[in-house]
Amino acid sequence: MKGIGPMMEDVLNYLTRLARDMVACGATIEHVEIVLEKTAEAYHLKGMSMAITHQHVSICFSDRQGKTYMKQMDIPEISIHLEKLRVLNEISSEICSQTPAPQELWGRLQKSRQVRQYKKMTIALCQVLAICSICLILGGGLSDVLGTAIVSFTLFWINQGLARLRTVQMINNVISMFAVTVLAFILVRLGLMSDTQWTLISVSLLMIPGIPLINAFRNLICGNEFNGVMQLLNVFLESASLAAGTFLGVILMGGAKAW
Repeated sequence: MKGIGPMMEDVLNYLTRLARDMVACGATIEHVEIVLEKTAEAYHLKGMSMAITHQHVSICFSDRQGKTYMKQMDIPEISIHLEKLRVLNEISSEICSQTPAPQELWGRLQKSRQVRQYKKMTIALCQVLAICSICLILGGGLSDVLGTAIVSFTLFWINQGLARLRTVQMINNVISMFAVTVLAFILVRLGLMSDTQWTLISVSLLMIPGIPLINAFRNLICGNEFNGVMQLLNVFLESASLAAGTFLGVILMGGAKAW
């Protein structure tokens, strides 16, 4: 049977990993803090303090004997995954209500990795459908929609390749938008599309970090000014990188006259 020390280490590991996974999936800092506070109350942890940003998690608390436990963990790049976030919320609710033995916490948390994974081709086709629908709503013609389908399908596989390189998202945005801009102009010159604007606008709307932008404003409103400002700055830089990639593509294809 484990002593109190190893049991508290299990709780600490669970809390830090839960916070890391929730933030990485797109949860707000405020929501993560509430989840951790409820868990700390369920396990009778004393004096728990936490410092959470969109890049880092630090948790500290004391057990009933007054011994202090602390752990820090970096958060990987945020990748919105609402289904996994839903599973994490369910797991945290179950643990708060059932308070299982600390050694069982890691196994419970592993269930979040069993979220259904869709085939890449299925995701690619859904992305193509979404972008083509936006193009049609904005006023693009049939040829524009067909051209947008080609561009968006290519964009998906470009992003898949860039993801393997593990480069910064801003660099990925510049490269992907540069590539799709050049491809859109080529399709227009080949006569497969009538205009590039509907395609580029549709692709940009899909790539703009919408949920992080909402989370940034929510953090500002809820009093987490530091996290809100940092997230807002990150969203601005990612959006600027999309514009930079488009600009470079337009310059390569002939500048303003190319429009």
